[in-house]
Amino acid sequence: MNERNDDLLSRCAHADNPFRMPEGYMESFEDRLMARIAAEAEEKPKRRIWVVLKPALTLAAMFALIFGMGYGVLSLTHTAQRNNVPSGASDYATVVEELIRPASLINYYEMDGQSTEEELDDETLVDYLASELSFAELAEIYAQAYQK
Repeated sequence: MNERNDDLLSRCAHADNPFRMPEGYMESFEDRLMARIAAEAEEKPKRRIWVVLKPALTLAAMFALIFGMGYGVLSLTHTAQRNNVPSGASDYATVVEELIRPASLINYYEMDGQSTEEELDDETLVDYLASELSFAELAEIYAQAYQK
């Protein structure tokens, strides 16, 4: 076996490189390369309409799917047929009216900037201060007012 390996090694050592380039390969390489580059530059890929419309159609399909799922849930639970709207149109206005505080100082001033002092009595002022300020702040204001 060793003799066989030695024989193969001796034949390969004196043999020429089995990998060779064909004759005239390098001379015509530059010309072929330039021709290939020019051919690729001339070919412009055309944008097909599907490539442009695919994202828009996907988005529209997703919205349709979400809408359809919501409608399906509402129709299965019979929620779409129920009338859940309050009967009175002024219910919202009533709630807003109740939430607005009636004792706001802004109500005591006219639009032209003149105050209506005759409408502002001491009791209303005390009620406003009691609702807006803490006890410590009221004590500080009281002390400042009566120290003068």
